[in-house]
Amino acid sequence: MASERTELAPAELLRLLRAELQKRPDDVPKGWKTAEQWAKDWDVTPNAAGIVLSRSVRIGLIETKKFRIQTANRGNHPTPHYRPTNEIQIKSQP
Repeated sequence: MASERTELAPAELLRLLRAELQKRPDDVPKGWKTAEQWAKDWDVTPNAAGIVLSRSVRIGLIETKKFRIQTANRGNHPTPHYRPTNEIQIKSQP
């Protein structure tokens, strides 16, 4: 006997898809960092890093994208990440 296919209502399907997506963190590509990671690299406060990053995004030197990452108290949560654009060349100091 063939199995009967049951279809979900659109709202129920959407709820299940969102729940499944929230369980999975994104793979953050190399070069993308959170404001807190930039703050640590720059040895400044997260607030100071956020100010520099937001102004740099506004003028096109930094680009931003949200990636879902595991957070300590919120589970997997969309978090802004930043990376330099091609407009600015980052050179390592000797």
